[in-house]
Parts: sequence; C-alpha cells; structure tokens
Amino acid sequence: MTVNPPTGRKRLSASSVQSKSINLKTMIRWMAIDGLETFSSIDAAAVERLRAWLLTRPGYSGKPITANTIVNYMVVLKDLYRQRAKLEDAPLIDPLPQETTYEAAGLTPATRGAIPFIPDAIAISLLNIALQWVEEHGPTIVKAETIRREARAFGLTQRHRRGPSHFVRSALARAALAGPAGEPLLGAYAVRHAANHLVEACYIVIAGFVGMRVSEILSMEVGAIEFRAIGETGVKQAYVVARLFKTVDQHGGRAERWIAPEPVVTAVKLLEQLSAPFREVSGKRELFLVKNTQYGEIVPVTQMHIGWRINDFARHVGVPLHEGKPWPFSTHQFRKTFARFIARKDRSQLLGLAEHYKHASVAMTARGYVGSDFDLHQLVNHESREETATALERLLVSDRLAGRMGERIAAGNARFRGRAGEQVRRDYIEFVLKETDLRIHACDYGWCVFQSETSRCGGEVAPSEAGRSPSVCLECANMVIEARHAPYWRDRRARNEALMPGANPMTAAVLTEAINQCENVLNKIGGDDEHI
Repeated sequence: MTVNPPTGRKRLSASSVQSKSINLKTMIRWMAIDGLETFSSIDAAAVERLRAWLLTRPGYSGKPITANTIVNYMVVLKDLYRQRAKLEDAPLIDPLPQETTYEAAGLTPATRGAIPFIPDAIAISLLNIALQWVEEHGPTIVKAETIRREARAFGLTQRHRRGPSHFVRSALARAALAGPAGEPLLGAYAVRHAANHLVEACYIVIAGFVGMRVSEILSMEVGAIEFRAIGETGVKQAYVVARLFKTVDQHGGRAERWIAPEPVVTAVKLLEQLSAPFREVSGKRELFLVKNTQYGEIVPVTQMHIGWRINDFARHVGVPLHEGKPWPFSTHQFRKTFARFIARKDRSQLLGLAEHYKHASVAMTARGYVGSDFDLHQLVNHESREETATALERLLVSDRLAGRMGERIAAGNARFRGRAGEQVRRDYIEFVLKETDLRIHACDYGWCVFQSETSRCGGEVAPSEAGRSPSVCLECANMVIEARHAPYWRDRRARNEALMPGANPMTAAVLTEAINQCENVLNKIGGDDEHI
C-alpha cells in the first residue's frame, strides 16, 4: 500500500501503515481463534464471523466497539483482496462482493451521515474573525514574535541572573505592541500564544477561501504562491501550489494549483515568516511545523492536531454557539462550506466575505484557469444545483412575480402551487436538474434564469457582472423578481426621489424613469408593504 497501491489509491504514509498494522494484528488473532491458517481461506461466511467477533470486543472507553471502528477492519480486508495479485497470501474471492466496507460494518448512508457544512452564521463569524487576524493583526504578531525570538537569542549569550526572559520582556515593553483584543504583548507566553493562534487563523483563511483538503494545505511549502496570467487580458492571478493526494496514484502526490484570493496570499506570507525559524533549524520546507514536546523535534502539523487547534481558536475568539453548544469544527467541513459559498449566487448575507468569494468564483470559471481539482468543481456544481432547486421551488409557488421571465412563470405556474401541486412541483424540479443544464443566478434585486441566447448583459455561460444592472435586467427575458427583493427596489426608489429636488430637466427625466421602474416592480410583487 506504500510502494504499489491499487490504481487510484493514495500511497499510505508511515502513520497510516502503523494504524492498519494494529488492525491486522487483531484480525490475525481472530483468525487463530477461528481456526483460519491463511488469508486465502477467508470467505463471505468468515467475514460474518469476524464482524460478530468484533462486536463482542470492548472499545477503549469500555463501551461496545462502534460501527465506524469496524469499518477500519473491513478496509484492511478489502485491501488485502485488491492487492491479491501482489501477495503470496490473500483472500482469493471478494469477501464483500455485494456491499461496501461501510455497509459490511453495519453502516448505511443514513446512519453513516455526510460531512456537514458549517452553519452560515458560524462560518461567517469564524472566517471574518480569522480574516481580521490575518489582515489587521498578522504583521503586529509577527513583529512581536520576531522581537521575542531575537531578544531571547541575545539573552542566551548574556550572563544575567534573570535569564533570557528578562531581555524578552524588556524588548517587548519597548515595542509596546498590542494583540487582536487590545491586550499588551509583554511576555513570551502572550506572544507565543498569539503566534500560535495566528497560524490557526491562516489555516482557516486558506481552507475557507480556497477549498483545499487538509492534506493539501498541510503539504504547502515555502514559495507556495505563484502568479499566472489568466485569459487574453494577461491579468495576473495568484495561485496556491501544493500537493494533491486524493485520487492520485503517484508517490508524494501531484503538484496542483488553486485560486488564491488576496487574503490567502497574505496568510501564506505570514506562515512563511512564522515557520522560518523551524525551517532553518530542521531543514524542512513545510509551512505548518511544530516542535514535538516529547522528543523536541520539529515535525509537520498533523491533521488531528490542526483540527484540535481550529476548535481552540474558535473558543478563544468567541465564535457564537450553535443551538446553545460550541460547533464541533472538523477540517473536512471547510471544503464543503467553500463550495456552498462559491455556488451561492446571492452572497448578500456573507457581508465582508462576499467580494472574496465573488473573485474566486469568477476566476474559477475564467478561460485561462489552470487548476484541475475536479472533485472541487463537482462539489461546487452540486451545491449550485441545490441552490437552483431552492430558487425553482420559490418561483413555482409564487403568484406575484415581476420581470419578463417572472411574469411568464406567474402566468403558467398555477398547477405547481399549494399542496395539490407539491408532487408535480418536485417531479418538475427533478426533471430540470437531471435533464437540463439550467442554472438560476441571484443578485440583490432579482433572479436570473440564465439563457445566453436571450441575455441582454452579454453573458455567455452566466450573467456578466460588468454588463448587468437593474435597468438592463428589467429589459431582459431572463429576469425574475419576487417579494424578497422588495427592500432593494424601495431603497432604489427612495434614493432616486432624494435626488429629484434641484435636478436639471435631463437628469430629472432619467430619475423619473428609474422611479417608475421601481413603482412598476413593487406593484407587481406587492412590495410597497414595508413589512415585506
């Protein structure tokens, strides 16, 4: 599994080999009890006996072993079969011919569950705070850490009864630097504490704005940012360069590139500065390094370690609770959350994060995009389909819509409305998603049921951000406006009315036309009621 894994499988690391060897030892113990002398004698009936035997073993906590633990044994067994041509002794028939390792362990798609995305309120809070740490406080923390490190090195060369810590405190007192919460960075502990949390903030920014897997982020090395021209304009786009492991049958993974918004470029620079001393001492190139407390060695940060640190950061900065409890962050959740935010066409709820996701979305669909993380694109596409389904559901039950497409939908959607049309509506949405490439795009003032042949903004595969505007979209056959967009149109009307006094005749004519557009839209969607 390390030197010659099955096609499409990642080569196992030393830690993974050790983990699987523990499972293998337990399995061999069972074989001795069961009277099996070779792996080749394991058949489907033997798998059932193994599963029953495992269920009788207590876990580490003394409680019965869980189905997820049994999965680990089933994976080893399946891998033995997959590698049978390379081994002197292995199962000769597929021990799990009709089921996956999860099903064999007693898990179903329902009980196994999917990796959840981070709830919007929690994700937005965490990402905004991490962004502040990186963009606003990062340089100060790096400066404090540099002062601490240099003062300590100087103190070690001096004979002073108070030791190096005296020089560290004196140097930091002279610098008079403050941390993210305004706390004075006066001692080594405070500075190291802030520096460690800054590393966590950098990880969160990269994971949240790029969509890389944890293994790919932790593989990043010094010089991980490169710039390439995109499309015919020659505009330079920043990319993160790291190792793609999953689905790659290549030892050590394959070099891959991901779009890097500006905050990510900043985060990588900070990581390069923070990891420089570790890299200098160890000769390693990774950006995520830590000193092993047991042996004093500089080692790469593990996936488990960074997962624990993300939760520690969330507690430290006071991320809001979810249903009265701290949200249990895992490294895998960020990729799915990134895909949801990229696919989301209405990003008004993302506040200050919206522009970063808009930039990444535009760059990923640009003609010159060089990334090939196809799994990520599939994940984004899946989330886009989910958003289209949600929008279709809203539009098919509404009897008050504005915009050219909206008026057409409202005139012909009677059979989809109410409880009587519920099944018809579900069937129609399923058909649209399965048989067409229709996508519904959102903006502050409406929905675009995009069709390139009728698009007035000039978009080819999606609405053109440069060409679209309320006036242009109102004349477009793709436009739909519903009651949820009423606040935008009321605000637009008020802003234009405020400009009317003192306007010259030509300007007044333009303002009047805009006001009339707003009135027309609000009348059709019933949006003049202020509580809508």
